[in-house]
Amino acid sequence: MQRFDRDPLGAIEEGHRQYGPVFRMTVDGNETVLVGTGAGLGELFAGERGRLEVLNTPLVHDLFGQALFNLSGDGHAEARRRLRPALGGRALPGYVSSLLEVTGPAAERWAQHGVADLYVAARALTGELSARILLGIVPGEADAAVFAAVFERFVAATGAPSGRDRLMTGRYWAGRAARRRLHALFARRAAGIVMKRDPGSALAGLVTAFEDAPQAAGPLPHHLLALLIAARETTASLITWCLVELASNREDAARAQAEAHTAMVTPGVLARRDELPVLRAVLAETQRLHSPNLLSMREAVCPVDLGGYRIPAGTRVAYSPSAGHFDPEVFPQPYAFRPGRFLDGEARGARLWAFGGGAHACLGRPLAELMALATMASVLHRGVPRLPGGLPGRIRYRPAKAPLMAVPLVIDRQETAA
Repeated sequence: MQRFDRDPLGAIEEGHRQYGPVFRMTVDGNETVLVGTGAGLGELFAGERGRLEVLNTPLVHDLFGQALFNLSGDGHAEARRRLRPALGGRALPGYVSSLLEVTGPAAERWAQHGVADLYVAARALTGELSARILLGIVPGEADAAVFAAVFERFVAATGAPSGRDRLMTGRYWAGRAARRRLHALFARRAAGIVMKRDPGSALAGLVTAFEDAPQAAGPLPHHLLALLIAARETTASLITWCLVELASNREDAARAQAEAHTAMVTPGVLARRDELPVLRAVLAETQRLHSPNLLSMREAVCPVDLGGYRIPAGTRVAYSPSAGHFDPEVFPQPYAFRPGRFLDGEARGARLWAFGGGAHACLGRPLAELMALATMASVLHRGVPRLPGGLPGRIRYRPAKAPLMAVPLVIDRQETAA
């Protein structure tokens, strides 16, 4: 337990080295079956449906209600069916201009003044991006400041104690009050979007999708709150590490910069999966090395076989994307930043699990990746990122992977940038 608290990723990796894809260890005071390595994750996701359900704390159930990750069975499947069209595929091209309206000015500020703390700046940016796409809130309008302030109080509540002790903390109750205010804001924005459809926002499509939704699928405001916090926190981590790696690997940054200039001239390429191969390779390799989520928790709802072991019903099961991403049989030289592996065919057929897999894979992955691509392109169009204080030292892995200390960032302007 002490090792896990001090070095959680190291403890998980050591366990897999000693015991293989499935082993037991204590996590947060509870006996837990850990699943990792490429083979172990593939087996888990293939056999998850109907056998493993997402395990969330009472705090998460309180704050998020019937959000997608709190649902199970038919309700979960129906909610996914209604959310999916607005979060990926054909909807993404419509969001590109809205994203660049936010990332462009932010990157220009960063280029002019530098950034005192990259992760803090990334969280502020993804807060604006998620509000723009999911709620139609344009930076600078009246609702932008209201949303940011109230949402921050709600986010603070997610750090309250997870059990009954939460009821004794002020930030928990402040978060409950913030949730009510956010739900009211969502309802007002939804009513307005019906009158004036915004093609750069997902809100109109989501409102339409949930007009006749059964009660088991959960109300749209609950899903919106979950999507907003996931889009901000997970994507902020991903953007932070993309820029850290670009700043640390100047040759890769130079190769990606040519594509960034192209994206600024022809923004539609950001939403085309067969375009911008270098930028997409940087994004994929960053996901592999720096998965935002260390652990995702499940509970066996019936006996399940994993890695040759029979796991009883009621057992806590956790998987670590990073444990699979560092499997040398899948990714040679697993600790090296080598985006070229996704260009030269070395990683062909390999899976990335940063956004999960199987029945509970994150629906927001395409949107999060588009946010990260838009940010990288906006930054590289203006210059090459540099870390004047060096690489991050101490790192925390939960709730999302991030530097523990401030990481300053500057953008070295280049004449080729507009």
